[in-house]
Amino acid sequence: MKIALALSGGIDSTLSAYLLKTQGYQVVGITLYLFDEQIEVFKNLSYLLNFLKIPHQFLDLRNLFKEKIVHKFINSYKEGKTPNPCAWCNREIKFGLLYDYTLKTLKLEYLATGHYIQTAEYKGHILLSKAKDLQKDQTYFLSLIKKEVIPYLIFPLGHLTKKEVYQMAQALNLPFKEEKESQDICFLKKRTLKNFLKNYLPPKEGPVVYQNRVVGKHPGIQFFTIGQRKGLNLPLGKPVYIVDLEYTENKIVVGEREQLYAEGLILEDLNLHLPLELWEKPVAQIRYRSDLIPVRELKKEKNSYKVIFEKPTWGVTPGQICAFYEKNFLLGAGMISKRL
Repeated sequence: MKIALALSGGIDSTLSAYLLKTQGYQVVGITLYLFDEQIEVFKNLSYLLNFLKIPHQFLDLRNLFKEKIVHKFINSYKEGKTPNPCAWCNREIKFGLLYDYTLKTLKLEYLATGHYIQTAEYKGHILLSKAKDLQKDQTYFLSLIKKEVIPYLIFPLGHLTKKEVYQMAQALNLPFKEEKESQDICFLKKRTLKNFLKNYLPPKEGPVVYQNRVVGKHPGIQFFTIGQRKGLNLPLGKPVYIVDLEYTENKIVVGEREQLYAEGLILEDLNLHLPLELWEKPVAQIRYRSDLIPVRELKKEKNSYKVIFEKPTWGVTPGQICAFYEKNFLLGAGMISKRL
């Protein structure tokens, strides 16, 4: 059985290749070339491929990645939103363009990655489900991928913990490139978000407003996010939080921490993995690794969805992803456009 594997050269994709081979798959490694700085990472691949003895190719998607992910990321900050580019990349690039290339161009049967995720049947549908290692589970980041892709995906590490992956890779003497665990956005490459955005969005001074009066100035709303407390330098004698970013007026509104609690949110572009009529007791996740929130109501309103929680929730942020679960199964997700 022929399968493509997204191969970065790190421990997760390297062990995935080894496991797939031992399971009898004919593995084709595909490395995505998404931005120029990846050249350094690629230096380990020739030794790795010689060890694995699998065919391999690069897929140069730099222009498409810049157009579909990086530009969208920049424009989101310009509009006062806090985006999640990893979720977009998984939908558009890894499980979009790479998926199409794998099954339609190369005519392979499956696509595998080193993500910590499992798949299983639930209520008659093949869904993504949480990994054995809940601390490494990545279902949240794949919540925007298309439902029809899921039956053709294989995740060799979903039943393993990260510790078990390291132990297996070391015992097998796999020549992986060991890198420090990071939650940073890949294309920033050690640059701060502020320094990255300065290259595309020049500073634009505007007012900071507290209780309907101007209490300071800011260098540009793109450098701030809702819920932020540090870096405001306001002479108020107490800590305040950013509660709104009004990009049309280039204005930051600050207030008390309690103002960041929300009864719910408005969701755009709900991506369903399980039909809504089959949902029973969904819980919502509004940020990666945030607590799961019981949902009282999910109602369609014209081109969006209104989500009401069982209790007020802190930290609802426009631009982030809201994913829904039942048990360990991912039901779907959409982008937060507004808190209620």
